Amino acid sequence: MPEPDLLTADEAAELLRISRRTLDGHVARGDIAYISVGLGEKRTRKRFDPADIDRFRERQRRVEAPPPATPSCRRRKEVPAVEIVDFKALLEERRAARRTAREAAQKATRRSR
Repeated sequence: MPEPDLLTADEAAELLRISRRTLDGHVARGDIAYISVGLGEKRTRKRFDPADIDRFRERQRRVEAPPPATPSCRRRKEVPAVEIVDFKALLEERRAARRTAREAAQKATRRSR
């Protein structure tokens, strides 16, 4: 019969307020120590010492610290020059240039005939 102060896996999970599956994951990674009870060779019966649970809880304790202060970047007073492009006008210029080149080529072929 196990000692009365040892906890079953379900009791340990309940004490930590996590699921049994999460507890099994911590045990598999070696985060939580357990005591093997019984003579089972295929599946051992695991019992948990409350002191081990407390140790695990202390190792998991975290404190969120604010990020270290970084010097603020001052904005430049100069505003970069922005060029506004009229794409329709640009397209018309290109079309006009092609038209004049085409017309010049047609005139040249007419003269050579």
